Amino acid sequence: MSKVNYLNLGCGHHFHDDWTNVDFLSTGPNVIQHNLLKGIPFEDNTFEVVYHSHVLEHFSRVDAVDFIKECYRVLQPNGILRIAIPDLEQITDNYKRLFNEGLDNLESDKIAADYEWMMLEMYDQTVRNQSGGQILDYLRQPTLPNPKFVEKRIGIEGRDIREKYLNDEKTLKKEKFRKKIEKVARMIFGKHFDYYRIGRLRLHGEIHQWMYDRYSLARLLKRCGFEEITPQTADSSAIPNWKSYGLEYTDGIVRKPDSLFMEARKTR
Repeated sequence: MSKVNYLNLGCGHHFHDDWTNVDFLSTGPNVIQHNLLKGIPFEDNTFEVVYHSHVLEHFSRVDAVDFIKECYRVLQPNGILRIAIPDLEQITDNYKRLFNEGLDNLESDKIAADYEWMMLEMYDQTVRNQSGGQILDYLRQPTLPNPKFVEKRIGIEGRDIREKYLNDEKTLKKEKFRKKIEKVARMIFGKHFDYYRIGRLRLHGEIHQWMYDRYSLARLLKRCGFEEITPQTADSSAIPNWKSYGLEYTDGIVRKPDSLFMEARKTR
C-alpha cells in the first residue's frame, strides 16, 4: 500500500503506517504525540478521512463537541469521519434482558454472572478509583464463570488481559511491586496519598466521561455540521479499501465487538 491522506486519532497501538497517526502518547515511530484536548494539529481541509476508535467517550460532553468540530475542520469537503465507541444501546439492551431473565430465575448463576458483567460494562469505567477497576478484577479470576459471554462482549481483549495478568511473570512482578510501593506511600502520606492516586487516575484519561447510542451520537454529529450519518459494522464503510487496513481487528478477529460504528460526511 502507499501513503493515504487518512488520519487516525487516539490510535494507541492500533495504527497503520500508511495513515497519519496521532495519540496523547507516542506508541510507535509513526505516531505523533499530541494532546487532543488542545485541538487537532493540522490545517483546515487536510484529510479525506478522520477515524477514532474508543476515544470520544473519554472526553467530557463539552470537550466532545469541540473535538468533533475539530474533526470536521480538518476534513476536506466530501471527507468521511468514522467513529467507533462503546454502544450504550447494546449495553442497556443486554442489561434489560438479563434483568428480566434474572427475575424469573433467581437460582441461575449463569444469568447472575452475565448480569454482573453488564453492570460492570455500564458503570465501572465511570466510577473506578484504580486502574482497570472491577473489570480487571473480574477478568483476573482464575476461572471465569461466563467466558463465552465475556468474549462475545469484548472479543479477544479479555483473553489478552487474562493472559497478561494471570500468566505473564513480568506483569505479575510489576503488580506486586506497585502494591508494595502504594502500601508504603499510604503509611507515609495517609489519606492524602489516596487523594493523589484517585485524582491522577480520574484526570489522566482512563475514565469514561460520557456514553453514546445511535441517537445521541447522530445528534452530536449533526450539531457539528456533518451529514449522511450512517451506522456501519466493523467491515462496512464508505472509506475506500477500509477492511484492508485492519484497524478494527486483532489477529483477524474484531477487537471491539461491543462497539457502535458510525460514519458521517462533511458535505461542504
